[in-house]
Amino acid sequence: MKRVAVLALALGTTPAHASFTSFDAPGGGTHGGQGTYAYGVNEQGEVVGLVTDSQNKASGYVRAPDGTITVFSAATGADTHAIDVNGDGTLVGYYTGSDGHLHGYTRFADGTIASFDPRKSSGTQGIAIDAKGDTAGQFTDSNGLQHGFLQTTRGKSKTFDAGASSTFGTFVTGINTAKTVTGYWFDDADAIHGYIRAKDSTLTPLDVDGAGSGVLQGTQPESINAKGDIAGFYTDAGGKRHGFMRASDGTVTTFDAPNASNTIVAGINKKGGIAGYYLDSSSIAHGFLRTAKGKFKVFDAPGAAQKAGAGTFVSRIGDDGTIVGESYDAGFILHGFVGTP
Repeated sequence: MKRVAVLALALGTTPAHASFTSFDAPGGGTHGGQGTYAYGVNEQGEVVGLVTDSQNKASGYVRAPDGTITVFSAATGADTHAIDVNGDGTLVGYYTGSDGHLHGYTRFADGTIASFDPRKSSGTQGIAIDAKGDTAGQFTDSNGLQHGFLQTTRGKSKTFDAGASSTFGTFVTGINTAKTVTGYWFDDADAIHGYIRAKDSTLTPLDVDGAGSGVLQGTQPESINAKGDIAGFYTDAGGKRHGFMRASDGTVTTFDAPNASNTIVAGINKKGGIAGYYLDSSSIAHGFLRTAKGKFKVFDAPGAAQKAGAGTFVSRIGDDGTIVGESYDAGFILHGFVGTP
């Protein structure tokens, strides 16, 4: 694997708030840890996520580009998580069924919901969806081990393991239009390793130079774009996190956001823009955008409290450059945000 190490320079910054809009889905609670989470966005500007109420019950939502928010449950009374959405407005996520187990689901633009579970699953999480509606995620077997899956629009499901694990297993974080899946797996020492799974089931390991090999150290891919570029972060032997981008030719570029004590990458879009958040020396979170040319723009979402453990947390970047996530206010109540720096 080719590797290029780079130093992060603050070549461009934006004022706090920039052109971001804060929003709250109906029914959100007003205690710490409750409120609105924003997880996915498509290039039309639709945002999906979840809202937790005063009883900590979760419901999914779709926020239209005009700001209209529709709250829903995948099944009657079920805790519902909406995670990713494609250009057709079809979203994927998971919910807790009346049997107490997690189940995957897709919700189509007309509001129709179809649930799914790979064979032998005792708990399914739908995590990513491509432009055609193929979905990917992970499921738990009867022994509590996670396995990856890819399910086509016809309902045909393939399951896989990225490595031989007896601890946590395999997790999925992204899929692109070529049906290439990325994510990470845990080895028997609880270290993390990235992987790339091609449509033909070929697995390519992804371990960034400098990643640690201890507990919860290693390489964690978070997103893949249409070209096959992958972005994520890695944790070194000292426990510090750094961003990386693996181009489709195998070249790896590492970076740190300006003034970061830890850099956490959340997504990459078709233009090579990478979004995420970083922690400063006071453990306050701030959002960032790294352009394809390596320039940084940093930002704070409206109302994000400037105190330890609070701030701005980025979840994803859309192909049009729209960034979504959530901010914590002074009471650690969550509010969604959407916009561009």
